[in-house]
Amino acid sequence: SVIDLVHWRDPKKSGVVFGVSLLLLLSLAAFSVISVVSYLLLALLCVTISFRIYKSVIQAVQKSNDGHPFKALMEKDVTVPPETFRKHVDVCLTHVNHVLKQMSRLFLVEDLVDSLKLAVVMWLLTYVGAVFNGITILILADILLFSVPPIYEKNKVRVISFSCKSCIVCFKKAFIVEVQIRDYITITSIIIINIAASSN
Repeated sequence: SVIDLVHWRDPKKSGVVFGVSLLLLLSLAAFSVISVVSYLLLALLCVTISFRIYKSVIQAVQKSNDGHPFKALMEKDVTVPPETFRKHVDVCLTHVNHVLKQMSRLFLVEDLVDSLKLAVVMWLLTYVGAVFNGITILILADILLFSVPPIYEKNKVRVISFSCKSCIVCFKKAFIVEVQIRDYITITSIIIINIAASSN
């Protein structure tokens, strides 16, 4: 699963997935999507054609009749069953309808506060877009996805204790501010009462 991959439960699998995903994103940052896809398919074809020629030469030299080297893979059913396709389409359709409903609600200003929040987020994203492009953000997200979970898992006790200390400090500050505000309100009320009494 994805959780096992990002927590590096199996270092070989996680390393392969991380390396391939990072290489793909770096390739997309340097070249166009068409070039990257073409080179990947060309590399795959070179590997399969070379392996097929190699096995054919070995069979000719050894005079064996092993057949096609990819016979087992060719006999596998790679078609998508209609039920599976319909199930995934239904799930995607549910998410698409939910997103469309939310967009309609936000852009037609059903709730002014939510629409203003979206406007602020979009305004902040314009600054992010001026510094980073989409591929750079995806590369950073990929690196963080595979580096933060294992670091957090190794230093979980320290992070939790630091978070607890931070929460306690924030709570103390909030309590002091609340007491100061309450004292200020009390003093102001006393002054107003005294002024009103003296004027009478």
